[in-house]
Amino acid sequence: MDNAIRTAEHLARLAGRREALTASLAAIPPGGWVWEIGCGHGHFLTAFAQAHPETVCVGVDVTGDRVERAARKRDRARLSNLHFLQADARMFLELLPAAATLAAVYVLFPDPWPKKRHHKHRLMQPDFLGRIAARAGEGARLYFRTDHAPYFAAVQAMMAAHPAWRVVDEVFPFESRTVFQERAGEYRSLAAALRL
Repeated sequence: MDNAIRTAEHLARLAGRREALTASLAAIPPGGWVWEIGCGHGHFLTAFAQAHPETVCVGVDVTGDRVERAARKRDRARLSNLHFLQADARMFLELLPAAATLAAVYVLFPDPWPKKRHHKHRLMQPDFLGRIAARAGEGARLYFRTDHAPYFAAVQAMMAAHPAWRVVDEVFPFESRTVFQERAGEYRSLAAALRL
């Protein structure tokens, strides 16, 4: 009986998160969004939004404290085009309003889950890339950066084989050093374009 109660509580919390995320997403202007997955304290996306005031920027992170700190940065900078949400990336894609598309997606220094038995927990997976592609607009780009060489090699091979994406030889269109980037001795970057 105890498991049934915990399950019911978990499902109620999940429903509450879905409802709150749906309301938050509905309040953001539609169009082609720049989306940062795992926005942390918002350093990168705040700088991006300042440099691109006409672009709707949305950052998500699963940790509430990070999102609160990012929102404070946004508020101090008075950026009406910048939105931070506490959300799982998969739920975000599932609940994304029909009028919103993704113009660019940034995945900067995600957890590499280095142990082989944990690779299933990595964010960058073929099915997830397919879900992003389904919501991406024409000409969309996906930008990935990591300091973990094996993860980079795995993502590079995954992108090369993916039917919805192709690796392109181009630099990131915007640079702003993140906390992880400052800590990393070396890192590698990849850009991918949505296939027509």
